Amino acid sequence: MPNIIRNALYLILSVMAVVLSCNSAFAIPAFSREHNTECATCHTIYPELNEYGDAFLKNGFVWNKKGKDSAAAENKAAVKGEGDPDILKQLKEFASVTTSPKEAEPPAGAPKKSEPLWLAGLPQTVPLSVSAALNAAYNNDVETHKVDLSTRAISLLAGGVFRDKIGFFLKYNLYAEGEYNPSVSNTPTNSNPPYANDLDEFYLVWRKALGTPVNLKAGRFRPTLSLWKKTNKTGISDFATTSFKVGKSQFSADSTEDALEANAILLNRIFVAAGLVDRNGQKNNEGYGHVSVKIGGSDFRSNEPDIDLDKESIFDYIYLVLGAYGYTGRNSIDLFSTQLNNFYRAGADVDLVVKNARLKLAFARERDTNPDFSSHVEAVTDVWAAQAEYMFTPDLLAFVRYELTSFTDGSRINRIIPAVAFAPMQNTKLTLEYQHVATENSVVANSSSDIVLVGARIAF
Repeated sequence: MPNIIRNALYLILSVMAVVLSCNSAFAIPAFSREHNTECATCHTIYPELNEYGDAFLKNGFVWNKKGKDSAAAENKAAVKGEGDPDILKQLKEFASVTTSPKEAEPPAGAPKKSEPLWLAGLPQTVPLSVSAALNAAYNNDVETHKVDLSTRAISLLAGGVFRDKIGFFLKYNLYAEGEYNPSVSNTPTNSNPPYANDLDEFYLVWRKALGTPVNLKAGRFRPTLSLWKKTNKTGISDFATTSFKVGKSQFSADSTEDALEANAILLNRIFVAAGLVDRNGQKNNEGYGHVSVKIGGSDFRSNEPDIDLDKESIFDYIYLVLGAYGYTGRNSIDLFSTQLNNFYRAGADVDLVVKNARLKLAFARERDTNPDFSSHVEAVTDVWAAQAEYMFTPDLLAFVRYELTSFTDGSRINRIIPAVAFAPMQNTKLTLEYQHVATENSVVANSSSDIVLVGARIAF
């Protein structure tokens, strides 16, 4: 009985150990401040993107959303495009003849921001944000230390666009939980540096390079592969289809890479991307490609379909996105090893939204020629994932996810993950997630574990 009471108290403490939560990766308050809009404009419950947030990302952080039958929105869209020379000329004339901003109104179609800042190509506000996260876990499969309250991280985030030409994004890890050493401290130390990757992402986007529809993206970032990255989720755990690794290989679809990517929106509803990855000490470049198609809803440029107000249809509230990707590469256990592993990753995704309901489907397959960097035994790994979610209110979302990972030797891992995410404010999030993990293996006995995760994030 004392053990039951103690475990119950640990679980209650885990649930209570939540702090405010916030945007990850592309969901940063800097975007809301710059465009004077709500977080909910681009997110369901952050950092999960809705269709407008997805278009904002694909357009290099340029605001394109238009309201129906709104002249003001049309004027704003005219400015937030390619840096129209006529509008720029008007701004220059306005700046040269106006001694005080209060003495005259800006010309029609001019951006609703400081004219000197616009001419200089500077953002209206300093585009910096701080994100902090705290998670707690209870794992019944662990003999000791079943409860862990010490998982936390703090990141510096920045993002924006200069004159609608050059977009940028940065995520720098200020703190990540390190090892607990009682001889040093009663709390774990910061693992940054040298153990963690301080600079998580930093890249630039040259929008519509040389007057073409192509955007060029360069720096450190997560390659455009699956629709379901770790930066686009409401729960705590990552999708198995993007986070899984094989053997000793450190490659995953969610890994950040030093890369050069070209992407473009074709016919407003087709998004294509292709890129090259080149790491330090790498002899051969790696390559990848992505294509996705959107059916229904607003297109990838945020143009909304016409709605017949006299005749409501279910198709007014439904859209479907189909995606596919491939990645080919070669890695080793260290820079001097002659043991190389050639690997190939391919996947497909489905995103179906009907009003407040959403269905996500994903499949990924990887083939490795030498994943343990010694035996040259090929391995094929298949991962399936399906997630159904529903938004009960704008600040309350629940989902259930099923994942299956299948290995060459016939062993399998099944995960069932129900979760609830609550945002008491748009820049905060509390998440309660349960995981049931079952392992099937023909060599050793089958096993299972149950894990409870409580997460909280805040950004400002």
